[in-house]
Amino acid sequence: MLDDKILITKEDGSEVELTILLTYENEKLGYSYVLYYDEKDENGEVLPFRYNEKTHELSELESEEEWELANEVLESFLDEEE
Repeated sequence: MLDDKILITKEDGSEVELTILLTYENEKLGYSYVLYYDEKDENGEVLPFRYNEKTHELSELESEEEWELANEVLESFLDEEE
């Protein structure tokens, strides 16, 4: 990952540059996470990925607990920004 941008290759081979909003770690689950958004997306939807620091690979969240945690972290971040 470079600074606040990340380049994702989609299944069709096209690439999309996304902006990293924030990263965080969850020691209980043992994973790092990244919340990102596409600046070109009019909806401004923020989405999470699990980040493997050893392989530098991103993967989708797998559990409801991860999704709930990502939501809580995002809400807390947005509250602090206000």
